[in-house]
Amino acid sequence: MRVWPKYPFVRLLLPFMAGILIARWLSPEPLLLLIVGIVLFLFAALIHLTGKRYINYSRRWIFGLLLNIILLLFGWLRMTLSCELDHAHHFSHFSPEEGVVWSGVVIDQPALRANSIRFTLKIDRGFVSEKFYKTAGKLMVYVPHDSLVPVDYGDRVVFSEPLSRIKEPSNPDEFNYARYLANKNVFHQVFIPAGRLLVTGKNNGNMLQKFAYDVRNRFMSIFKRYDISGKEFAIASALLIGYDDMLDPEQRRQFSGAGAMHILCVSGLHVGIIFLIADKLFFFLRRPKFPTFLRPVFIIAAIWLYALITGLAPSVMRAALMFTLVTIGGSLNRQSHIFNTLSASAFILLLLNPAMLWEVGFQLSYAAVLGIVVFQPQFKRLYSPVGKLPSYIWDILLVSLAAQLATAPVSIMYFHQFPNYFLLTNLLVIPLAGLLLYTGVVFIFLSFIPLIGKFAALILVWEIKFLSKSVAFIEQLPGAVSRDLYLSLPGTLLLYILIIALLGWWVSRRKAWRPVIMIVLLLIAIDYTRISVHRATQHMVVVHHIHRNSAISFIHGKKHLLLTDSVLTVFPQKLDYSLQNFRIKAGLRSTTAVRLDSALTSHDMLYLDRGLALFHNKRFAIVSSGHRLPERGKQIKVNYVILTSNVRYKAAELATYFPEAEFIIDASNSYRRALQWSEDFHKLNINCYNIHEKGAWVFNLTH
Repeated sequence: MRVWPKYPFVRLLLPFMAGILIARWLSPEPLLLLIVGIVLFLFAALIHLTGKRYINYSRRWIFGLLLNIILLLFGWLRMTLSCELDHAHHFSHFSPEEGVVWSGVVIDQPALRANSIRFTLKIDRGFVSEKFYKTAGKLMVYVPHDSLVPVDYGDRVVFSEPLSRIKEPSNPDEFNYARYLANKNVFHQVFIPAGRLLVTGKNNGNMLQKFAYDVRNRFMSIFKRYDISGKEFAIASALLIGYDDMLDPEQRRQFSGAGAMHILCVSGLHVGIIFLIADKLFFFLRRPKFPTFLRPVFIIAAIWLYALITGLAPSVMRAALMFTLVTIGGSLNRQSHIFNTLSASAFILLLLNPAMLWEVGFQLSYAAVLGIVVFQPQFKRLYSPVGKLPSYIWDILLVSLAAQLATAPVSIMYFHQFPNYFLLTNLLVIPLAGLLLYTGVVFIFLSFIPLIGKFAALILVWEIKFLSKSVAFIEQLPGAVSRDLYLSLPGTLLLYILIIALLGWWVSRRKAWRPVIMIVLLLIAIDYTRISVHRATQHMVVVHHIHRNSAISFIHGKKHLLLTDSVLTVFPQKLDYSLQNFRIKAGLRSTTAVRLDSALTSHDMLYLDRGLALFHNKRFAIVSSGHRLPERGKQIKVNYVILTSNVRYKAAELATYFPEAEFIIDASNSYRRALQWSEDFHKLNINCYNIHEKGAWVFNLTH
């Protein structure tokens, strides 16, 4: 039986996605891809028109192969053209000698951060000496909290501050924020001081998006009007209307650790509940006296109204598009397989924005739905309880298990943790999320009636408090979260292949799956062994890039000795962002933190005394503000000198005291002093590494 023809959109999606993946690493001239694609398309059309005459049935695969190559080239071309940085009119290519006054439109809602207000600007004009130049491109803008001019979506603003390219990570394995923004076509940033930003116009953005933000802000004001505040306001805003900027780190940690973060990220679960509400609400439209198209139109309108309320968030639009296709298919009496619906929605989204393929939310949402569709029916065959309540509980457990099985590998790869009690969590939070959405809908749309509004607000707050306490209780249970997990990209792909192979064997019971399973298990074991051997034999020194601070790692196997300045000793949390992923990948289970001015004369991996260190036969001198150089005329033979804390020594003096040494200038020094040292060492023909410019210094002694 031929299965493949049943899934036409899957057949379209796979080669298109393959083209997007290839474009990540290979970017030839778009014109070349276009020409090759046109030639192959004409050849495929010729085969289709004359194929029966010249190509027999056994060679029909040639036409299919050509179509797959054309789709691959189309995905490749679409991804290549989507990068705005390569466009001729991008503002980064506009570099006159005189200062530029930039003008652009705010294209998202400004977000409040710890030290600034952030928003994205679409630059479309540049002015030089009263001359107008047309430009294009997106820019990340930061303004201080005390900015004199309030900024909103759709505002046209003008400023003259110089733009800077968003830098790649400065530390090994640090989160790549530059790549994250590049997927959104944002490559540059600017900080505009208070009083230097001028708003020259209003309502220049997309009117539909403006309306969506206005609706969301209106509903948030309704929450405040009924005294929903604090943590309850943050959860209500995130769960009901998709605004999660108000969630504090503690709430994020609790929900993430308990495995309930998905209910705070408005996505398929929430849209699915809205779909069910609309399906029940418009039941009367099934009667013969109403046109058949009316009910699906109202259901789709309800889905997209909710999408508008959430500010047209990408995760909601994915789910809304999928349920729209399901509704249309049902109204046309088309029994289309869910695989086709999923593939069609993914194809449309990637066609609009191919970089979406690299977004974690996109990967997790489609993995979760595929897991539910594929695994949940297989699990249900094992046991079917009798009764509505047992069946409801059993279905929640099976759906949770199926979704977790499909998302666990990619989730561990990105977030390095696993919620061990996810079944217990989902058994509580999924019904609560549905109840909260029902209550929220009643509250929002009947809030204009004071009595009903107050009563619904009280119930909503009580439900949110119960949800928060339940999640916090589960997260605090012993062994609730497995943290610091590491899964490489090859390991993640192999795990998915293993899951598919085990499913194939379970469903078909064919012996052909057994060697596949054994080979994949062997490859997983090889990957695990490779990582374990590397961790056990690694020896390295890393001078990290921590702004205005000093942090030096000495690593011997899985042992980690971290030398820090006095500030990082008191506030070690400042290191989490820069070092957490590095520690996890290197398998460093415990870290011993020591101040730079300490003495370690009997440590098993490092000798440290008065700024001089010995590690694996390599000698280091750590020159800080309290360090005194030897008397004039005396020298110290070391391999590397690490300069910290803006020490007041000139390059010539340092070169005299430490002959034949390589100098590393860490991030605790001011940028100006570091630059001066770099220039002076270069003139003296002495090797020098400036961490401000090159990022963390990594010296690997592993043989």
